[in-house]
Amino acid sequence: MEVTRGEVREPFTDDVGGGWCELVVPAGEAKIGIAHPRCDTLADLAIDLDAFFCADCHRNGRISGAWAADVIKAASGP
Repeated sequence: MEVTRGEVREPFTDDVGGGWCELVVPAGEAKIGIAHPRCDTLADLAIDLDAFFCADCHRNGRISGAWAADVIKAASGP
């Protein structure tokens, strides 16, 4: 788990859209989302659907909601 500037960035491979992505868990109240190739906007995370979607570039992909929940919980601390 990489921690920079108070945020956690956990890489994963999107098997649907192809390529790298990162689950981004910022410190504090900022938006949790998915960093993805060729776009500067964080995609919206839908944990319950095991998916993400970017409204700017219209990229969608799959992510394990259970894994994302575990990363978010670990980033929140004890």
